[in-house]
This record gives sequence, C-alpha cells and structure tokens, in this order.
Amino acid sequence: MKTQAALALLLLLAPAEASVRAKKIVLLAGPLDSHPKDSHEYERNVILLKNALDRALPNVRVEAHFDGWPADPATLDDADTIFITSGGCDHRLEDHPLYVGERLQVLERQMKRGCGILFHHWSTFHPSKYHDRITEWVGGYFDYETGTGPNKWYSKIETRDYTTVVHLPEHPIARGIRPFKLKEEFYFNLRFRENDPRLQLILQKDGGEPRASAVGWAVERADGGRGWGFTGGHYFANWWIPEFRKLVLNAIAWTAKIEIPPGGIESTLEDPVRALILTGHNHPAHDWRATTAALIHVLEQDPRMKVDVTENPEDLAGKRLETVDLLLLNYNNWDQPGLSDAAKANFLKYLDRGGGLSVIHFADGAWNRTLPAKDSEWEEYRTKILRRAWMHPDSAHDPLGPFTVNPTTVKHEITDGLGSFVTSDELYFRQAGELPIEPLVTAKSKVTDHDEPLAWAYEVGRARVFQTLLGHSADSVRKAGALLRRGSVWASTRAPLSFDPPLDHLEKATFRNGAAWTGQAPKK
Repeated sequence: MKTQAALALLLLLAPAEASVRAKKIVLLAGPLDSHPKDSHEYERNVILLKNALDRALPNVRVEAHFDGWPADPATLDDADTIFITSGGCDHRLEDHPLYVGERLQVLERQMKRGCGILFHHWSTFHPSKYHDRITEWVGGYFDYETGTGPNKWYSKIETRDYTTVVHLPEHPIARGIRPFKLKEEFYFNLRFRENDPRLQLILQKDGGEPRASAVGWAVERADGGRGWGFTGGHYFANWWIPEFRKLVLNAIAWTAKIEIPPGGIESTLEDPVRALILTGHNHPAHDWRATTAALIHVLEQDPRMKVDVTENPEDLAGKRLETVDLLLLNYNNWDQPGLSDAAKANFLKYLDRGGGLSVIHFADGAWNRTLPAKDSEWEEYRTKILRRAWMHPDSAHDPLGPFTVNPTTVKHEITDGLGSFVTSDELYFRQAGELPIEPLVTAKSKVTDHDEPLAWAYEVGRARVFQTLLGHSADSVRKAGALLRRGSVWASTRAPLSFDPPLDHLEKATFRNGAAWTGQAPKK
C-alpha cells in the first residue's frame, strides 16, 4: 500500500514539475572568419548575449557553445530555442556550420518537436536547395544562388547609415522598439515564400516595399515552433544601441515562448573598457610579446573590453592615459632606464582620478634598485602603488612547472564562483611589502612548503588595483585567464560577467585583420 501511495504521489507531482521546467536557450557561435576585428564577432556576440540574458531572465537556462555546434548535440534535445551567429555559405557549403556532417538533420529533429530557431546576420545565407526547410523554420533567407546579378545573387547587401522602420509595432518582438539609426551591413530583398500567411515582417532597413526592405522577420510554425531572422549584426559596436540589443533579446525570448513585458526585455551594457597594456621589455626569460598577445585574448573574451598596447613606457607621461579606464603592466625595465618624472607624475594623476590598474607577474619587480638598472628606483611604486614587490636577492620562485591554484575563503567578486585550476608558472614567494593584503588565491610552494599568496585586490585612493604574481608565459596567462580577466574587470569598476567563457578557445586565438597590435617584431 505504501508503494502504491508513493507511486500515486509521484504521478500527481510529475505534471507540476514538468510545467515549471526552466526554459532553455542555446546560443551557438561559429568560428571566426576572415572579416576584420570588430565585425562578425560571433564568439563575443554569444558571450555578450549570454551575459545579458542571464541578468534579464534569471530563471532561464542559457548555454553558450562555440565552433558552431555543441560538443554534445544532445543538449539541443531540450532547448526551447536555438540562436545561431556564424559565417554563411556563399562560396562553400560547409562554411555555414549548419551544413557540416549531419547537423542539418539534427536541427530538423528539434524543429519537428517545436523548438525555436534564430539566424543572425551572415547565418541567414542558405542554399536554394534547402528553400522549403529554411522557409518552413524561419520564413526566409538570403538567396545567393538564383539571381541575375554578377554573383547570381537574388538578395542584396548594402553597407551605409540607416534609419530603421518598425513595420509591425504590435508584434511582441517589437515591444519597446522605436526606429533607430545605425551603420550596418544590412542584407535585404530576401527570399520568402509567396503568399506565406505566417510571415511577419517586423523591421525594415528604411522605407519602401516591406518585403524588399525587410531585415527582421518572424514566423509561427504549425508544429508550434517559432522562427526569427535578422540580417543586422555586422558591426560589434551596434550592441551598444539599446534598441538593437532589445530587438535581438526580444526575438530570443519570443522564439523560446517567454513572455515579453510591454517595454521589451531590459538590459544594461556598460561603456566599453578602454584598456591599455604597457609592455615592450621584461626579464630576458619573459617573452613579453607572447604574454601580451595572450593577455589581449584573455581580456577580450569579455566583450566590453577594447584593448590597446604600447611598448613605450613614456606614453605614461602624455595624454594617452586620459582616455584609459584600465592600465595593465606587463612590463619590467630590468636593464632599461626608469620612468621620467613626467611619466611618474602622470601615472599618479591617473590613479588619483580613479583609473584602474592590473599588475601582472614580474611587473611587481619594475623600477627598483635591485634590478641591473639600479638607478631606476621608484620607491613610491613599490611601497604605495604595489602591495608586494620582487626584491633581489630575497624574492624567489619555484622552478617553472605545474601547480594548483586555489581560491581562499576571502569573499570577493573577483573569485566568487571561481574554482581551483592547474597552471604551469613560476610560483613567486618572499615578495617585499609592509602594507596588508588579503590573498584571493594561493598555491603551495615546493620550496617553502607554504601556501603562497598569488593575487590580491585593493584600493589606492580612488583607484582599484589588482595584482597577481601569475603570468610567466603565454600558457600561464591562458590557464589563469579567468582570474586575470575577472581581476582586470574589477579594477576597471565594471560588473563581472555572469559566467566564464571557455579558456580552451584561447589556445587557437589569432589576431584578426585590423588589430592595432599583433606582437610581431619590427622588420630590420
């Protein structure tokens, strides 16, 4: 009898539990293509959207996947909607991640059960042989095969300044959306079905015939699923246009059948962090070009980061710091001269106004009398700006090798939710300094047999300072990437991301066309 009663209770509870299952949104980012930096930023699109959705819809599960497809496609089986930002296939079918292997068939199974689907910018390109499937799922696509133009393109592209038109303001996706201006590479004259009663043309690139100028459209399918296509998204900077961002968030929520409030899905996006890395010299054993390149990729996994580099320490003396929110020191003068009085004064002025500072690895030993450049001593740097400094001959480190870094019990947003990680680095110990620190992470030294502090955060007047002793090599930077990014974001006074992007992508990160600094040595 007890077994029967328990079974009956389970049967009663099951529908209730099923009815409150959290909605699930899956975001797919294709691999980066040949477009220049700050355009077609698929990975950063997904990171930005996940962060915004996590904050706007805290009861919704949001997954981010890279390389165009989840490592385990089974995660799509309970998705309520799937968002794709990726390359298209105007030259080679497999350039669109959807047309690799059996992925189209996997996606078709999800559509048949009523899952939502969204195509963003170049991912709206589809071959005409899949016309029936794509128009069934999402209503329309960029037709690059059946036109009469030079490229035989039916659909069209134009990059210019636009003022959009909200064609269907009563649609839930249009809630809170007013016409907005932007520079964009819009695709238009899209291929739709003739007389499709489901088709809802929501956003136009400007005035004109709605079907010809539509850039954002939606359908509701007979299987219960919903589809959205949007041809905007070329320039990464457009995410900072509130209506642009809200349009995409509304569309994601609508295709997942999440109720959209009258004002639309609200989100905030702080101004970009203008970060400057000072590098260009270090100890002979430190490859500053490689570590700086790794730092850029680590930092720019936060889509709010805009990173520049200087190899000239005297840039600290000029107006360049006036436009900087975050200064990162990946520099040690070793056998080079110290800073000029003007650079020192401007550095202190920068901190006085509240500029953020991150100090990486052997930058804790810069400008002190124990270097070969003994007359580079800047006592204020190592005793007031820093909390700990490398001072020969007392300071030392374990041999370069693997060890585990563990967060401490100190409560801080830099390490909130950060787990232990294994790195390969030089484990510094016996750093000089009298001011107190609260270690955020430690690792056990093989030499001292103690848990040595490896990162801490504090304030110098109005400035936030993050200092870490990690970062000997590019691999060291990547393995500690989450900590370095979190600490630098905190120093810039921005809120942390809602999640840590995967570090494995950093191993194959490359500089794209248009990057201001690529780490290449000048040709002689």
